[in-house]
Amino acid sequence: MSDRWAAVVVFVFVGLMLLVLLWPTAANGKRLLKKWEVPDPTDAQVEDAVRYLKRRRLLYPWLYPAIGYFTPLGEGHGDIVVTVLAGTLLAELLALRPPRSARRVATLTPRGLFDIASKWVLISYVVIVLAAAVYLGVGQRWGLAGWLGLSAAVVGVIIWAAVTRPATGDEVVDMALRTRSVHVSAGLGAGVAGVLILGLWGFIGILAWIAMANTKPAPAKIAK
Repeated sequence: MSDRWAAVVVFVFVGLMLLVLLWPTAANGKRLLKKWEVPDPTDAQVEDAVRYLKRRRLLYPWLYPAIGYFTPLGEGHGDIVVTVLAGTLLAELLALRPPRSARRVATLTPRGLFDIASKWVLISYVVIVLAAAVYLGVGQRWGLAGWLGLSAAVVGVIIWAAVTRPATGDEVVDMALRTRSVHVSAGLGAGVAGVLILGLWGFIGILAWIAMANTKPAPAKIAK
């Protein structure tokens, strides 16, 4: 028990250190928007991006120890990596509700999933998760298969919310950040699938996470 509580303290400390190192600034917000095809962002647009990052990163230090302590997800399978991935997924899920003070905007263009996200990111995610599910099922590793199903459900809810939640702030920024949420959460889901299996699959999962999280949307989609 003492070892478990020591681990919790370590996770809290690491989470707080990450929060300090990754604390969103105007420079971070501007860099994020440029990466997601918003050229020359204004101060108001940067403010929207910084708010988006803060909602997620403020949750990380508290989710890391909670997930590491109460779930066996990463035991023997890279506990820190899986906890970070699962914590980020939950952070995205818990941060979807916009604050009351957020500026809401309306769009005349119907918003569909493929108006926001790359179909190749989504297809790759589904293929990786299905392949991992078959692998775990054949090996009768039902406990890990259950965690895989839970992570897929979380990713599904995040993607649903990214499409349907009310728009806030600048329309261009809003669309760019929705795309980021879908791509990053799909990448994290692929990473979880790989880490649950380990070996070559673990490596593939991590590569898929990096690739999906850095797949830029088509400029035409962001411009809608």
